[in-house]
Amino acid sequence: MVDHVTRITVEAGSPRAAALGGALAQLGFTVHAGRRGLVAESSEVEAQDAKRRLRALGFADREYRVSLEYVRRWGIL
Repeated sequence: MVDHVTRITVEAGSPRAAALGGALAQLGFTVHAGRRGLVAESSEVEAQDAKRRLRALGFADREYRVSLEYVRRWGIL
């Protein structure tokens, strides 16, 4: 089984960081604040879907960074 984690980061100095964090929380992401900014993670939302939905809300691509990690989980034989 292969799972994924979509991670979106927002720099702390971004003028709309709080609004973006709220939008990501509404989309189902878990949002954490750190020194460098916000980190939002979801194993439910695909990266392309998140990007499309953020664009529809009026956020530009340059306001955030999207990364996608695949995780392989092995079962017991």
